Amino acid sequence: MRFALAWCTVAGALLLPGCSADLRPLGPTPPGEGIVIYIRSNFVGSSQALDVDVPDLSRVEGPCVKGEEERSATWSDCISSLRVTEGWSVTLYEDRDYRGSSVTLTADTPTLRDIPGPCDDSFNDCVSSITVARR
Repeated sequence: MRFALAWCTVAGALLLPGCSADLRPLGPTPPGEGIVIYIRSNFVGSSQALDVDVPDLSRVEGPCVKGEEERSATWSDCISSLRVTEGWSVTLYEDRDYRGSSVTLTADTPTLRDIPGPCDDSFNDCVSSITVARR
């Protein structure tokens, strides 16, 4: 059984019905589908499999805490390598809601430092939203 992932957004000052401000863990991803993101280069450290689009990685429970003000660990600006299952692609976006600089990858990427991007000339620790698709 595949679990649907519901995303909550803020419309003005009101949360949409059924949503809370808590971080969301991602549901299970079937083996052999989607991608796997890693906190460190060369597929090392904490990881998360994905087969769904993620419009805001700061709303997804993960391994990184950025800055003193942020109290919850998320995946925002915290990806250094990724595996792409054959037949799938991933588009990485610098900003939330699929905005900003982007790059589409169709193969394993041991280090996002090798992918030209907007943060210190790469996409390392510079991804805030992701789309995942079958090719």
